[in-house]
Amino acid sequence: MTVVGLATARGFASGPVFVYRRDGDLSVPEYSIAPERVDGEIRRLDAAMAETARDIRELIDVLRNRTGRADVRVFECHLMLLDDGMLRGETERHISEELVNAEAAVRRTADRARSVFGKMSDPYFRERVRDLDDLERRILKVLAGHDRHLSFDLKEPSIVVADDLTPSETVQLPRDYVLGFATNGGSNTSHVALLARALAIPAVCGLGDITSKVSPGDMMLLDGTNGAVTIRPDAKTRRQFEELVRRKREQAAEAATGRVAGRLRDGGEVVICANVHPGVPVAGVKEYGAHGIGLYRSEYLWLDRDLEPTEEEQFEAYSSAARFVATLPGDASVTIRALDIGGDKLVRGISRREDNPFLGNRSIRYLLTHRDVMRRQLRAILRASAFGRVRIMYPMVSCVEELRDAAEVLGEVRRGLDAEGVAYDRDVPVGAMIEVPAAALNAATLAKYVRFFSIGTNDLVQYTMAADRGNESVAHLYQPLNPAVVKLVRMTVDAAKSNGISVGVCGESAADPIVGTYWAALGVDTLSMSPTYIPAISNVLSRLTRADLDEYAKVPGSLPGDATAGEVLDACRAWLVSKVGDLDGILI
Repeated sequence: MTVVGLATARGFASGPVFVYRRDGDLSVPEYSIAPERVDGEIRRLDAAMAETARDIRELIDVLRNRTGRADVRVFECHLMLLDDGMLRGETERHISEELVNAEAAVRRTADRARSVFGKMSDPYFRERVRDLDDLERRILKVLAGHDRHLSFDLKEPSIVVADDLTPSETVQLPRDYVLGFATNGGSNTSHVALLARALAIPAVCGLGDITSKVSPGDMMLLDGTNGAVTIRPDAKTRRQFEELVRRKREQAAEAATGRVAGRLRDGGEVVICANVHPGVPVAGVKEYGAHGIGLYRSEYLWLDRDLEPTEEEQFEAYSSAARFVATLPGDASVTIRALDIGGDKLVRGISRREDNPFLGNRSIRYLLTHRDVMRRQLRAILRASAFGRVRIMYPMVSCVEELRDAAEVLGEVRRGLDAEGVAYDRDVPVGAMIEVPAAALNAATLAKYVRFFSIGTNDLVQYTMAADRGNESVAHLYQPLNPAVVKLVRMTVDAAKSNGISVGVCGESAADPIVGTYWAALGVDTLSMSPTYIPAISNVLSRLTRADLDEYAKVPGSLPGDATAGEVLDACRAWLVSKVGDLDGILI
């Protein structure tokens, strides 16, 4: 069976399936286990059921003192279900005979029991489904509590199949064991996609209901370049796939050797940098010829933890990046984005859920309402600037007041470091991300307060088109070349040029050979992207001159005024093909 989705991270992978399921706010992992792990899983199950029983008995004791007998009977029924020898025995059989983990075994037993109860004519037994649901969640929560990272208990290299993954879940992954991602939901700018590209792991998102089509251990072929997965392939299909992978690896090795990223055919240059985050190897930055780190996602230091990282922990991470860019030729720098949490990036114990998180207290808004957090981060960044060229970038700026307030906090931090005699670069450039339409519309004013702009097209498209970037049902509205988005980018570039500051694009559209080249044609100075995407756009740029780019910039304007985003994209593709040849033949 072959299922087609969205090509979100280029590359190819083959291997067994690891299924990760989530039930509301409850994660339910499902994976195969080796025979020697059966006893251990059964012990986990026994311990979880014993703890669940203790919790229920304590609850019964409390209820007896506070409420009537009827309320107590509900939980006494839960105990009866928990002590049911048939249910326990069936769960253990799932573990020992089907070789699945305890969570998966509990879910399978509960699913069968729900089916049996649901078919009964007696309303009393049909009502027991609710008791079973509650009991199942109690056991699964206890199992999850025994090992926070158990949901990703990978023991062999596998392709992770899931409904979707949050940023916190993605950073828990044992990366050496992840061959690829295949998800029901998500889009080209979802966090699974961003992480996959940063790690050079192929991914396909928006597959609909792939989790129901596979079982743990199934063989899968994943094509992240064309956006398709093949489940349980035959021997011939596997051989053809392996040959395709071999040829692509040879092309990648050839393309990444000795290439100067962003060099135009006439000797001009578009600066190309890399997007990275803490914990991801930076070797690709140098390997693919990037001029530096154009986006350092500092928020990944916060994810998968209950407490804010200390100033020293942050300093170690930032200074490591600063030292690395100091080894690169020229004036390479690392642009550290200040804490960008909120929206779909929630941090336990730090951020809170909001009714409308994407329009809530996120990014620079969070920092300005938690100034102690902001001061500690800025101190760490400034201290790191003593070891290499560092730039500070504020995320999701929407108005001048935010930049004024941020400058005030930064001034306090500078004075504090001066008083302590701490070394730092006193000329650290400060910039703003242009991610919301208000910022683009006010770019001429914002430019007076910063030294550079970086356009985050992921969110700029999302907010302009009012389309959730992680929702596969509206993924077709992720249109970087929509005329409205293009106008906002052009306004930002013009404002930057008029005020003598630099402007870059760090959103994922920079990595698209058609779209990224168009941003360069509009006058963007820097394109920043996942390292493995650099060869493709470098290949395109190396075949163009600055005059070509000037001509390319005029393509959308040559179309009728009611041209759609798709028509703009097609026209740009056709123009590029006429100049550089078949884009499908260029390394991806």
